[in-house]
Order: sequence, then structure tokens, then C-alpha cells
Amino acid sequence: MRFLAISLTLVSFVALTAALQPSRAQDTPWNRRFRTGVVLNDSPAVRSASRKGPLTADEMRRLGLRPRGGGLIDLSYWPQEPAAPSRVLPSDLAAAMAQLCPASTKGSELETYARAIVRSSEEFSVDPWMLAALVYTQSNCNHEINNSYGAGLTLINRGMHAANIRNGVYRFGVWTDQGWTRKELDVSAFRFRREALVRPEANIYFAAAILNVFAQQCPQVDRAFDSASHRHAVSHFIWGDRVGDTGPEDRILTARRRLLSNHARLNRAGGGLLGISFVSPLDGYPRVATSGLGEPRESGRRPHRGIDLASEEGEPVRSIAGGIVTFAGVDWERRAQIPLEPWGAVIVHERHMGPRGLFVKVDHGNGVVSLYAHLANYDVQTGDRIKAGQRLGEVGRTGIRDSGPHLHFGLFHDGRVLDPLKYLAEYVFPPNLTKRGYAELTRRYRRPRRRP
Repeated sequence: MRFLAISLTLVSFVALTAALQPSRAQDTPWNRRFRTGVVLNDSPAVRSASRKGPLTADEMRRLGLRPRGGGLIDLSYWPQEPAAPSRVLPSDLAAAMAQLCPASTKGSELETYARAIVRSSEEFSVDPWMLAALVYTQSNCNHEINNSYGAGLTLINRGMHAANIRNGVYRFGVWTDQGWTRKELDVSAFRFRREALVRPEANIYFAAAILNVFAQQCPQVDRAFDSASHRHAVSHFIWGDRVGDTGPEDRILTARRRLLSNHARLNRAGGGLLGISFVSPLDGYPRVATSGLGEPRESGRRPHRGIDLASEEGEPVRSIAGGIVTFAGVDWERRAQIPLEPWGAVIVHERHMGPRGLFVKVDHGNGVVSLYAHLANYDVQTGDRIKAGQRLGEVGRTGIRDSGPHLHFGLFHDGRVLDPLKYLAEYVFPPNLTKRGYAELTRRYRRPRRRP
């Protein structure tokens, strides 16, 4: 009886394990790379079974999972990503990265990163601009990060890949006519150890190798592991074999567009109003609007008078057209607008700020005025004459009570509120194209069921 009970237990365990595996995953001849340090499923059953608990707030932010549903419903709305220049000099790449990385990042560090990026991108045939975007989005250009999420400039999760790297060789599988076939990639320049991953050269080297591997496996690995629809193999860099959400990918590709925009220094005119051509208020367009005009604020006490654009804290905010700065200051808690010089704004405590926080208004002539709110700081003052695309300040979260950093953008004509989406259509995706925005729209207009 005892032998029979043990046998039944083993059979049940094997059956349960097989049932929990992703479709076709058992056919793949390599160790599956699932993140071991965090939980990527919201179900209570998975949370309780996790050895390390659910995602921390920082991990949620880095994965782009808060707030949920920010990805577009139909990914075909995204235009084709801009092509990389045929050749890039490390000095040019470092200069482009300097526009994104914090001011505290030393120029010598950026030059080291850029040289390693160009060298590793050539060795593993990957896009150097994608590597640079990973450096920014994953670590904010800080190579010393070493936590439960990952290590180094691109926050490589060692547990995701350690089983595949032995004796300087990355072993992985690709799909061929004969099924899953094992391939090998030489990664012997550095040892795949956590202490090595905090060194910029080694981290970028392995990041380039990992991008090369996932590029060869995608999209076949997506079908094997039932991944969420996404546009680029870089999603697997964050998630491993099974992609759960497009939020991280959107952030990385946006950073890449920003880098290319900084490199090219192009400000192509798009939509306009009354003969005034507009450029994007944020680099790396198109950008996603997380909320639109007229949405309720403060429990319905006031309507939203503009749009919110998903953005990173510290991003440069640019004037959509030339004009004169008519206000640069703070929205005071009692709805008074107090103009301040740039140096004076930093001494105002956020608890005294109204909903707009630090903001700038620009008069473009013919009664057209643009507004940029929730800034971390600003570079201009009242009366300044500025050009289209000129930097006004940086994205922040001043005046915000319960959401992350973003840019609030407003547009007015003769004091009348306009919908910016109508005039910035080339640069902005409306919120109803996102999963969260569509769900909110459906909820708002859902007809109540009639009682029988």
C-alpha cells in the first residue's frame, strides 16, 4: 500500500507539472528562462507560491506595469521604428545619451558606455541605439545598481540566463524545419558572474549577446510560450521567454527614438493651427496620451483641461512653436498663479502647490497659447522669446497627488480650451487606443441592464 501511495503521488505531481507548462514549451530543448526573483502574475495562487513575494513598487515601475493597460490595443498603429544610421561614432552616441541620462552622469562615464556599446553591437550584430536605450530605461545610466531585480547598466537578471551559459558559451534553441535546434554563441570575453555584470563593459557585452539570442528565437518563442503581442524581441530582454505586457517595450523604443532624435537634431513640423506649425512637446514621438480632454478630476469636481502624456521624469519639455513666455511659475494651493524665476521655483514646497504644480505658458500669436504643467523645473522666465522645439524645462510630478511623472499639455485659442489631440495627431496616440483607455471608455458608456 505504501508503495502504491508513493507511486500515485509521483504520477499526480508529474501530471500537474505538465499541465502548468506553456503550450509547446515542453518541446524546446533548452532551459526556460523565467525570472526567478519576482512574480509576473497577479493571481493570489501565484503570489502565495512565490519564494520572494510579489513585485516591489520599483520592479513594477521598471517593468512598466503601473498603471496597467497603457499599451495600445492594436500595435499596428505604431509607425515603423526609425532606422539607425549606418555608422555611429562613440562620441556622437555619448552626446545623444547625455540628453537623456541624469546631469550627475559624468562625461567620462558616458564615453565609456558609448565605446562599449559600439564595440559590442558590432560583435553581436545588434542595434547600438537599442543598447543605449536599455542603458537609460533599465538603470538610468547608473552602472552600480545591484539588486534583486538585476545588475549593472541594463539590469541583467542573472538567474534568467545562468543555466544557458556554461564555459563561455550561450546555448539556446531556434526553430527550424526539423523543430527546435540547439545553437551556441561564444560569450567568453567575460565571466557571467554578478560581480562582472556591474562593470559597464561586461554588462553591455552580455546585453548585446542576449539581444542577439532573442532576435534569433523571436517570434517562434512567442508561440511556444503564449506571449502577449509585441513589436520587438527586446521585450524578451525584460520578461524572458514569455512576454506579459508591452509597457517595457514601449518605454525602450521611445527612449531609442529620443536618442535618434537627439542625434539627428531634426524638428519636423507637423500639425498646426491658424498657420502656426507645431512640433512635438516631447522627443521620440509618437507618444502615448494616458488621459484626454474633459476627463473628471478631483472626484468629478473639475474636468481635465488638456492631455497627459506618458513620459519619464527629467525628460526635456519643448515648446510646440515659437512665441513669448507669458507665465513661468507655480500654481499655488489657493489657485493663485505666482510667477517665479527658475532659481526661485526650487524653493517652493510641493505641499503648497495646486494641481498644475510648476508650469509654463507660451503665447504663439493669433490668440494661440500652449501650457506645460507638472514640471520638475524650468529654464525660461516670463517675457522670454523662444523658438519652436526650444527646451522649456523637465518632466516632473509637481502638483500631482496620486500618479507618476507625466507632462500635462494644454492648448487654448482666445481663452477657449482646445483638444490638443486634434492638432498634435502626428505626435500623440489618443488614450482610447490603449487597453486601459478603451476599457474606461467602455465602462463610462456601458448601458445599465434593465431589470426584468
